[in-house]
Amino acid sequence: MSEETEDIELPDAATTQQRLKSVAVVATTQNRRRSPCRHYFHPYGRYVIPISPYGWYRVLVFSRNSGHTIDEVLDKLRLAVAPRKLRHYYFHEGGEPDEDRDKGATFTFYVDSYKLAAKLQQRGHRPPVIGVRVSDAPPNVQVDDFYRWKVRKVIVSRYDTEKRCLNLRRLYADDCWKGEFCALQQFECLEVIIEIMEQEMPQLRRLLLDDNHLSNLSGFRHVEQRFSRLQSISLTHNELKSLHELRVFDRLQLTELNLRRNPLPRNCEQLLVIMFPNLRALNGHRLRGTRSRSPNDGEINSDLEIVSVSEGNPVLLLPQPRSLYLAPHSLNMQPGIRKFVRRFLKAFDGDKRSTDLEGFYHDNTLVTLTLEKEQAAWFTNTPYAVYGRQLLTSRQDVLQMFAAWPITRHLPSTMTLDLTLVQWKMLSVSITGCFEEIGATEQLRHYMRTLVLTRSQETDDFRIANELIYLGRAIHSRGHGRRQPSSLNRIQHNLMTKLSAETRLKSHWSCKFLKDTNWDYQQSFLAFQTLLRRRQIPRKAFREGAIPIPIPIPIQPEWSP
Repeated sequence: MSEETEDIELPDAATTQQRLKSVAVVATTQNRRRSPCRHYFHPYGRYVIPISPYGWYRVLVFSRNSGHTIDEVLDKLRLAVAPRKLRHYYFHEGGEPDEDRDKGATFTFYVDSYKLAAKLQQRGHRPPVIGVRVSDAPPNVQVDDFYRWKVRKVIVSRYDTEKRCLNLRRLYADDCWKGEFCALQQFECLEVIIEIMEQEMPQLRRLLLDDNHLSNLSGFRHVEQRFSRLQSISLTHNELKSLHELRVFDRLQLTELNLRRNPLPRNCEQLLVIMFPNLRALNGHRLRGTRSRSPNDGEINSDLEIVSVSEGNPVLLLPQPRSLYLAPHSLNMQPGIRKFVRRFLKAFDGDKRSTDLEGFYHDNTLVTLTLEKEQAAWFTNTPYAVYGRQLLTSRQDVLQMFAAWPITRHLPSTMTLDLTLVQWKMLSVSITGCFEEIGATEQLRHYMRTLVLTRSQETDDFRIANELIYLGRAIHSRGHGRRQPSSLNRIQHNLMTKLSAETRLKSHWSCKFLKDTNWDYQQSFLAFQTLLRRRQIPRKAFREGAIPIPIPIPIQPEWSP
């Protein structure tokens, strides 16, 4: 053991340190090669460009202070991407107005190849005097006579005159668009297309808009005035995220609608059937057990016709039967019930109360009125006291009681609605809120009404079979029961609440958006999306802890309320 130990030469400190450094370099190189991050090893360079769904890419060149002319800069870019050919389109000096950081560019052009765009992003920075920025933004088309002629040629070639069907599937990828850009998502293109459709095909019945990356349908506003016979629309494989976009079609008598492969909310079929009551086919499935609304049907009697049951069960129009179905006020209620309650209260507040309410009740309905005991003195000389704690057993007696009541105005801002029981032939609804007596007293009353709805054997519609009414005197925070005046009417207040819920804006900011667009909800929502994309809405406009995207600070908004 001792002899073997003496033959071994121990390395000195300098040799040991050098070996450790070499081992560290090798380990670092191996770790880099095995790194799962592809950001630094992308085949087209460090800066990865998102793939454009349309195949077009925006190239902005910043060379204002380089001392080179535009032609010299283009020659340098051609050398940078060689042996590829630099084919550019929509060339113009300056930047694009849609983004603030792009306004300072020397010139802008577009390419229709991802490999060419990636090479420009990778090698365009080699000359030290040139800055290049490449993005997946599509071109901003300027519509002229030649562009209109080309769009007309493409649209007419896709129209089937026998079936009266227009197929616009993947319009942006048509073979005729070589060196040109046309997409339905761009408002200028869509406006020209709809104008040509109105001139060439006014009898259009079916429209196919599949695979067009549509996320906003505001360009189809007033489409019912141009294509009154349009009955079928297909929007499969698009980017629609909300059913509010489909409001532009709610005045059409649609019988077929296809929305598959869209990021819409789950189980939205019932809402679609409510929005379009004449539907016979939805998402490729035929709806059974539904009947379209006829002109002879009264507006009141057909309220809950939309809650019909499908025999073949291709689409479930009602939730599954359960003994208890509590719906808090913050959640989205069953729209059919809300529509029924809204029309019921509107008829109750109308001038012809007895006539309008007749279609809501069964012949042998049961109604009970209960008054609050602690405030019995406030009901002594009122019409409510006559019918308190009495059981009314016919529709005639109920309408006679309601006719004796003073004229009322229900306040939507105080109302809550609970759908407490859902069965195939019976529904139970609870309504609470306040209504104002119109007249000399102008008292504010609190009410709680529980309605039991059953199907009518004659019309197969839901009507009230049992109702429990509880009345009290609403005490305002200032000590009296009078309603405080509001600067907004009922419709404007509902629009403001709806916009605040969708955008998470504060109430006065939502009111500002609606006032600036003349209380047009779709235009105000589109203006919000545009300003949010440009990051021109300050943090203080949103409710605390409810900012959808991070907004840089400081921000100088273009306007404020």
